[in-house]
Amino acid sequence: MMRTFLVAMGTAVLAIHASAVAAQTQFDITGEIDPGTCQWAVGDDDRTITFDPIDASVLNANGSGNFQTFSLTLQNCAPGMTSATFVFGGTSDTSDPLRFLNTGSAHGTAVELESADNLNIGANGTNNSRTVPVIDNGAVIALRAGYWRVGAVTAGSVSSVATVSVTYQ
Repeated sequence: MMRTFLVAMGTAVLAIHASAVAAQTQFDITGEIDPGTCQWAVGDDDRTITFDPIDASVLNANGSGNFQTFSLTLQNCAPGMTSATFVFGGTSDTSDPLRFLNTGSAHGTAVELESADNLNIGANGTNNSRTVPVIDNGAVIALRAGYWRVGAVTAGSVSSVATVSVTYQ
């Protein structure tokens, strides 16, 4: 008889406990799925383009010179990407806002940045984006940069900084 009482008592306790934890609630789960990105190729994420020296009288006479061609390469792009848009910027020269400011010791000189089609990429945001296709999970943009006369050129160093950001489609 004692066993029957304990079993009945245990069943009653379980029934009370089960009804006490039967409350329900809900919670929200959110997230975001990014389209993915690409990685800069080794050496392309922070690089220096070095111009060959130019004589001040040649730059004064010609207005520009010693363009160096180079490219920026993206690799390991996420599957499904079709294009990458490169947007360039920097500090504009005060005399010619389309050119990048020279912070070196030479006077009368700025830096010209162009895409492979020889069109100016303006430091001031004018015509400063280029879109290239993503092919085989990578994208390459061909560029060129050189000296640009903005006044009476004097000998000295030339230094400038251009920034680039990339968006993907």
